[in-house]
Amino acid sequence: MTPLRTVIVGLNHYHVTGWVESLAGFPDQIEIVGRYDADPARSDRDAPDFSDPNLSQSFPAWMSAVPFFSDLDAFVDSTAPDLALLTLPNVQTPAAIRTLAGAGAHLLVDKPGGAGALDAAPARDAVHRSGVKAAVAFTRRYGPPWQQAAVAIRSGRLGRLLTVEALFTTSSVFVRDPANHIFNRSLMGGGILSWLGVHDVDLIHWLTGERIDLLQAMTAMTNDAGIDVEDTVSVSFKMASGALGTMHFAYALPRPGGEGYVALRGSDASVRVDASGTTTWIGAGSPGDPLLTEQTTFDSIRLPGYGSAGHAIIADLRGAIGSDRQPLATMDDAVAALQVIDAVYESAIDGRRVRVGGTDGA
Repeated sequence: MTPLRTVIVGLNHYHVTGWVESLAGFPDQIEIVGRYDADPARSDRDAPDFSDPNLSQSFPAWMSAVPFFSDLDAFVDSTAPDLALLTLPNVQTPAAIRTLAGAGAHLLVDKPGGAGALDAAPARDAVHRSGVKAAVAFTRRYGPPWQQAAVAIRSGRLGRLLTVEALFTTSSVFVRDPANHIFNRSLMGGGILSWLGVHDVDLIHWLTGERIDLLQAMTAMTNDAGIDVEDTVSVSFKMASGALGTMHFAYALPRPGGEGYVALRGSDASVRVDASGTTTWIGAGSPGDPLLTEQTTFDSIRLPGYGSAGHAIIADLRGAIGSDRQPLATMDDAVAALQVIDAVYESAIDGRRVRVGGTDGA
């Protein structure tokens, strides 16, 4: 197939260097033909201001020869892209999605796809109207441990869902640098929940096949770094089926990296997947050993750029475009997760119970 004419939209993002390197890993399928940033000074810079320490800290040398634009409309008209990578601040992403989808470009969107559901929903609708494919980078869906757990859950091994737990604690604000854009409310709309917790919100929706319905939350700024977004959040919630759950996320570790897990407890079995990739099932074994404990550790395959998950997302999107199907994680999924995030922030104001996507749950 002819390589997709691909553009990079947003050059000052925590993940952009990794995504560019991953896209370059598909030389026969993807041709990068343009790069955009609203700041003209980005044309001559070989790196974003801040990068994930697990990713390349600068752009590949060949990027400097890729045509640069600081006017999005002129950029789209000139490059006529088939595919666009969106690595913009959350508050800027929905408008760019609408512009690019309207021009017929397929989309690879770094999560979460917007600062809130009200802004992201029109972008989702624009994707639907245009008929383009939009993959949102909910990377955990693409990990082998989660894929295997999802298959087992869909086979009925878990039984009726009873409870859900999600915990993720990661490097502190000071380790990540308080000046990092991910701590800027005017750019991102929120803190750890919208930047990292959104992965587990989406994972809960995807694994259970149902939505978080009602919640009560607390957020906090426990550091003294002067940031204006939460660095800690705790949420109690109820699923649509009535199952109860908890989530806790924090920038609290005095080192790079993170740790945590998501667990689903059912009437027949329990499954827990650690951030490290270890999966533990308890129960739903053979009739002779119904309380079987089964633990599986998956070897992590490190690929260049945004890693194996980034490679899998690009391959999935490429396949979705070629076969006219939806990718694994869509803008519909992004809006559903953002509705939960909106409800958390609303609840945290005064501690009320809030119904997701609806009215006060009290």
